[in-house]
Amino acid sequence: MRRRQLILFTIIVAFFMLGISAFAGLSVTEQSTKTKGATTVTWDSAFEDLDYTVGTPITMTVTWTADTGIAEYEGFELKSFTPRSKKDPADGTLMNVSPASDGTSVTVEFVFTELHLDRKRNVEVGNAHFKLYLWIDKDGDGAVESVAGYGVNVHVEDPQ
Repeated sequence: MRRRQLILFTIIVAFFMLGISAFAGLSVTEQSTKTKGATTVTWDSAFEDLDYTVGTPITMTVTWTADTGIAEYEGFELKSFTPRSKKDPADGTLMNVSPASDGTSVTVEFVFTELHLDRKRNVEVGNAHFKLYLWIDKDGDGAVESVAGYGVNVHVEDPQ
């Protein structure tokens, strides 16, 4: 019986540690605010992970609020990865985009497949640039009139 408990404890600790390593590093570092007509939107605009491992999937949830009017999810797209060095550019893949049913967030999964080596600091770095699109109620009448784009950026570092 004691052996089973030790094995179960080891499995639980292993799952806990895997969960931490996969998701603990990504954090929101900035929120931005932009006004379009009568509606001001605040959204998560910058994330970072300073202990990233190339090839590890990243899951982030981007949230937003509107002070008045409406800001409803329209879409989310990958714009680019940087730096764009000729020898070792940062690159990656957008794997999944899942908007929440309540319309106030979207969960995104992507991965960096290559990072740029910053030789001065001896660290690999990469940036992912996304665009969050929201339907906006510009005049505050309760009906959406136009789509606005909001930048979302992720910075990662993989120490050597």
